[in-house]
Amino acid sequence: LATGKIALTDSFSIQGAVNYSDGANRYLYQSNADDAYVAGGSLENISGVGGNIGATLKLDGGKSINVVAGMTKVDWDDAVADGVASGGEAETNRNILINYLWTPVKSVKMGVELSNWYSEDVNGNDADANRVMFSAQYNF
Repeated sequence: LATGKIALTDSFSIQGAVNYSDGANRYLYQSNADDAYVAGGSLENISGVGGNIGATLKLDGGKSINVVAGMTKVDWDDAVADGVASGGEAETNRNILINYLWTPVKSVKMGVELSNWYSEDVNGNDADANRVMFSAQYNF
């Protein structure tokens, strides 16, 4: 795991992370992959890698714009060769999100986010989806 954040100005920062796992894919963001499988009487790990990069722009009055892109890729090749993977397992997952946060009144934070999600299976089938979400938070 490697993470970093750099503030280029008082109001603009870039941050990111890279993760590698060998038998611990549940810790990879959005991988939904198994950690290992049994073949020929032995336990075989499944490896994966993931990462993201994002930027934050702070605006006046408690407003901010955030952009992030992330991807996770799981190596199913050995599991397919050993005949324990069906080919329908998610091999690559990617997301791109942009959100806007603001504080309309004291103690209230609101947000809106647009996201695009993409997934490709080992067998090449893929799917994507767009989503709009709203949030409201009251701090007391």
